[in-house]
Amino acid sequence: MTENISRWAAKAVDHALTVRRIVYIAGARQTGKTTLLDQVSFSGADCRSLDDDAMRLAAASAPKEFVARTTAGPMMIDEVQKVPELFPAMKMRVDKDRTPGQYLITGSTSLSANPNVTESLAGRMKTVRLRSLAEGEFLRLAPGFLDGAFEGDFSNPPSGYDKRRIIDIAFRGGYPEASALPPEERKDWHLDYLDALLSHDVRDIQEIRKLPALRRMALGLYGYSSKFLNKSEFARACEVSKPTVETYIAALEALYLFDQVPPWSPRDYDRAAKSSKWFASDTGTMAALLDWSRENVFFDPDKSGKLIETFAYHELAAEADLTNQHRIYHYRDEDKREIDFLISTADGHLLGIEVKAGSVVRADDFKHMTWFRDRYAPGMVCIALYAGDAVLPFGSKRFAVPFSSLFGRT
Repeated sequence: MTENISRWAAKAVDHALTVRRIVYIAGARQTGKTTLLDQVSFSGADCRSLDDDAMRLAAASAPKEFVARTTAGPMMIDEVQKVPELFPAMKMRVDKDRTPGQYLITGSTSLSANPNVTESLAGRMKTVRLRSLAEGEFLRLAPGFLDGAFEGDFSNPPSGYDKRRIIDIAFRGGYPEASALPPEERKDWHLDYLDALLSHDVRDIQEIRKLPALRRMALGLYGYSSKFLNKSEFARACEVSKPTVETYIAALEALYLFDQVPPWSPRDYDRAAKSSKWFASDTGTMAALLDWSRENVFFDPDKSGKLIETFAYHELAAEADLTNQHRIYHYRDEDKREIDFLISTADGHLLGIEVKAGSVVRADDFKHMTWFRDRYAPGMVCIALYAGDAVLPFGSKRFAVPFSSLFGRT
């Protein structure tokens, strides 16, 4: 049962409560934020959900009184974005009392995208991103791929994850409720899920006047997952203006339906001028909204490539989110050299990752990473993820690594 799965983020939240006055668990609806609260170590908490109409009205009517803590433990406020007036009230409290762990709040939208949230709580609040379940969480494994990969250590990956099985996992996705349904029921769940977000939760961010256009853009962005997006061309395809595209895409991103992976550049100031890659935050929703079938995806290189690279991003991001030690980038230059993912550590070390949808890796698959390593990152470990079982060396610090290595360690 998915409700019994331990979330990797629980330790991150536990730690944050010992050093920050406010901890914000942020993630899309149905990722398991409320379940995560049950796994965090604290006692004497006062729990309040703003999905409850009476609780929400009370909070909006008297925000200062609502956030007055009456127990020794943290006050837990679920879906806090529904009452923006609570943020200045919490700020007033924590500025008077700097004790860590006073508030543990959750939300299903990005606070920076909410025009009604006027307090950033900078320096007072730690945000912990909660994604849909990683495969390692389903398997009850511990995170550890990234730390091991920087050392060239890929010991004991789970076996039996060929291309077909990886596609099956990607079609299931990581939303706890959907993953527990029979396969034939999951598609309807994902369709209903998106409709509910676009017709209801988006109101927490901004007024959207063209809901059909918003839905078309969501469908279009799922098709662009793992790709680069030309917003001008996208606007013409959706039959709306470019400013509308930018506004509506920002709303979809604020709902945690999509992420942008920024470009890596040797000069920080160059990054803003380069294109990000877009990724759907959950492959189950992606496959459902694009009306894909497993067999069709299996035999279509473009679809299987997009799905499997998006799945790889989800697994990498689920681990990278746990600390401030790793950042995910991509690389593309004017000579069409591309690297799917570059993982950077806090001290500037880099890890290169290419994603292969099939079970065969060739020396040529490392050529862009090898060129990059020789020019920018001497000693960089280069990985080609593939649908096999064995870790295969391809020369100095170059490895073909089973996809299942992403899932964690026993």
